[in-house]
Amino acid sequence: MGQGPPLVITTGALQGRASVRVLAAALADRATVHVWDRRGRGDSGGTPDPAVDPLGPGGDALVAAEVADLAAVTAAATDRAGGTPGHYAHSAGAALALEAVMRGVPAARVVAHEPPWRLPGPPADPRDALAAVTLAALRDGRPGDAAATFLGGFPAAAPAPVERLRTTPFWAGTVALAPSLPHDVALVVRDVLPADRLAHLAVPLLALDGGASPAWVRDAVAALAAAVPGARHRTLPGQEHFVVPSVLAPVLAEFLLG
Repeated sequence: MGQGPPLVITTGALQGRASVRVLAAALADRATVHVWDRRGRGDSGGTPDPAVDPLGPGGDALVAAEVADLAAVTAAATDRAGGTPGHYAHSAGAALALEAVMRGVPAARVVAHEPPWRLPGPPADPRDALAAVTLAALRDGRPGDAAATFLGGFPAAAPAPVERLRTTPFWAGTVALAPSLPHDVALVVRDVLPADRLAHLAVPLLALDGGASPAWVRDAVAALAAAVPGARHRTLPGQEHFVVPSVLAPVLAEFLLG
């Protein structure tokens, strides 16, 4: 939607393109905004086989498939509007967008909003157990339990406590997206922040977080900004993992569109 330089928006876990329509509309007076459904969401096929282990070699294929998808979306955005797109990506989608750019997908600029990469630390990580329980629920045909487990392990990614979400109309849409979770597990559970590879990123980057987000989220964003030469780090005061579009849109327009 809109007119102007191309901009691609990539969503996080348990989100489809409908979740960013308001944000896209807020930017449409400055850009040609492209929103898309990642694999297994909305109108996109490619729901992953729950038997595949995203923490093992199968995870490489899951990540590569989504990188190829984002490359195709980026090429379409370039053809439609002309010029290399800017990218805004949120949460696990930010890990995907940065992975794609590191693999050569074109980007004029990137805003990475709270990618939940884990940082180097003790060998035992609760995310490993989280992944195991989430995947077991999917394999048992319990997508609601899979969604609840994942959101419970990443409370910053939930707009409300899981127990409350289960009682709202929002929950049915969340459960419908749960089969796509192996893609997000592959992106944000199995590996730590790839500082060595990010050090070679030559695209202007804004690492964005919220002042009210948990400390571990803000630590990951600070580490991302420190790893990329010339990257900017900006904190939105009082904001959490999900930012009101009217607050977020001007920040994106300033950095991505000039």
